[in-house]
Amino acid sequence: MDYENEPDNANEGGDERTLTRRSWIQALGAAATAPLLADNASAALLTSNSEGAGEFGNVVNVVQAGADPTGEEPINPVLEEVRADDTLLFFPEGRYRMNTTFRYTGFTNFGIRGPRATIVPASADEWVGEDERCFLLGVYYSPGQRILVQGLDFDYSAPNTGVRAVEAYASDRLFVRGVEITGEHDTLMDAGGTFNVTDPSGVGVVDGFSVPDGTAALVDEGGRIQYGRSGITVNRYHSGSIWFRNCVIKSCWDNGLYATDSNGFVSIQGGLYQNNNVSNLRLGGVDSVIQSPRVVVDRVRFNDLNQRGIRIEQGARVLVNGAKIELPNPNGHAITVENPVTSATITNANIDIGSSPVQNSQGIVVSGDTGPVRIVGGTINISGPDIGGNAISIGSGQSTEPVIVENVQITGDRGGEPGGREAIRCGRNNCTFRSLQIRQPGPAYRQGLTLTGDNCKVVYSNIQATHYPLINTGSGTRVLNSVLDSYDGYPAARLYSSSSDVEFVGSTLAHGIQDDGATDLRLVANGFPST
Repeated sequence: MDYENEPDNANEGGDERTLTRRSWIQALGAAATAPLLADNASAALLTSNSEGAGEFGNVVNVVQAGADPTGEEPINPVLEEVRADDTLLFFPEGRYRMNTTFRYTGFTNFGIRGPRATIVPASADEWVGEDERCFLLGVYYSPGQRILVQGLDFDYSAPNTGVRAVEAYASDRLFVRGVEITGEHDTLMDAGGTFNVTDPSGVGVVDGFSVPDGTAALVDEGGRIQYGRSGITVNRYHSGSIWFRNCVIKSCWDNGLYATDSNGFVSIQGGLYQNNNVSNLRLGGVDSVIQSPRVVVDRVRFNDLNQRGIRIEQGARVLVNGAKIELPNPNGHAITVENPVTSATITNANIDIGSSPVQNSQGIVVSGDTGPVRIVGGTINISGPDIGGNAISIGSGQSTEPVIVENVQITGDRGGEPGGREAIRCGRNNCTFRSLQIRQPGPAYRQGLTLTGDNCKVVYSNIQATHYPLINTGSGTRVLNSVLDSYDGYPAARLYSSSSDVEFVGSTLAHGIQDDGATDLRLVANGFPST
């Protein structure tokens, strides 16, 4: 692993305290100056009082204190002996065996640093105690005030190996950088890392946390697949602000990054999330942000039930910006917005969905009882032989809050078989579609936009599809200044008998309208070309 500004002689003595102080302050400063898409007050927390945040009154070289760097003897007795407040434990290059949890709580300032150190946990059969963590730093009822963990590798390559690498609860400052877990986690014990900032004014940064080999799907004694082994988790005790930057989480059986139950702020910046079961990214909270991640699903294991790209589970004013979602072998929707979400915005998503024999995978799915949702900009390409599939699906429910879709381009040759015949299907009232570009030349009656909700608007849009560009069953529909055209010569729009109070104004309606009994249809200044 590559660490910026690491001295060549970091494990050969020298002023380790000065080096650590500088690296912590520099790292916090870099995180603070990165684009965070958060309000200025939240961003300022990262820099306020940062001078002195990485100072340690005492630095302990664990090898000099008696820890075995060859991976033969457990180092836990040495760690228990030397732990103290205002202390950094420095791990020189080597392999360090652990067979039970190192637990330390209630401190004001504590750190672990090992730029080329590898932690080797004992197998599940040899692990001592019921606590399933290598390092437990703070607990929710007795957090540490300031925590630093930097530059540790965890080796899980041996059979029947895997515990949670780091679980940390900090009230003031939490900084984790350059932690990597190699080898598949193939035990029933907790996995990955858990990070929480317990005080509302506290901040944390987790930078470059990597789980490239994931977790195995295992069964418990009752024959049930065991959940709970995610790559990164944030739990209900998080109340502050935390940024996850450039993390890599692959093939975890129970979510990649899972942060939904807290009242705190969570920002996910960049990173790669690939082939995780349930969800690659699962987010909630107030004002939380997902910024420019890459999400990939290109492998489906036999027991991967649903590999959603991004799952917005709850919260208010959640923002997803610039996500690149590649689903060449999809096994779940690209982005879902679920009913507990009171408001969300999805901007500039770039979604590419291939064909899947597993299930009908959609692009962006908005559940029927969410609050207002905006989908702005971006592209959705949905292609390949499949049983249909919507690029955007807006469910029906009790909510009357609007969904606004604007400046979105939808392309691809996905077919129009039942199970997602149209590119966009909208079952909610009061929705607006503005400046859409839809090109759907796929076979088997592929359609453009179906409106089953009432009082919806289509404005300044260009919709081309093999079958009907527009299907309408609702009332109060308005189509303004738009172009609707069928590649196969079907009418531009089909209005079912339940349609009422429908108006087309200033639009180009190729091959006319198929009116199957709509009431109060108004046509104003439209064109009806035959080709």
